[in-house]
Amino acid sequence: MTDPTEASERLLEAMTALEDLAHMSTPAQAAEDLDPIVLQAFWREWPHSSVWAGTLWRVLNRDLEQPAAQQSDPELDEVGGTG
Repeated sequence: MTDPTEASERLLEAMTALEDLAHMSTPAQAAEDLDPIVLQAFWREWPHSSVWAGTLWRVLNRDLEQPAAQQSDPELDEVGGTG
């Protein structure tokens, strides 16, 4: 795996680029306007990317559906000092 910071930046860049493209044209327009070789690459690669993204989304969704729990580590409890 690559450096987590680099991987995070790459995912954010990819999401931003796809979102920008989605705002620029409809899927029908993109199918007409994009280079046929690019469209073939998208058609070939998207199922794998889609499964990966969907799985990541489900993992995050499962993690986020749990209510927040109170921290129970006494080492982290702050106690006010005197003067």
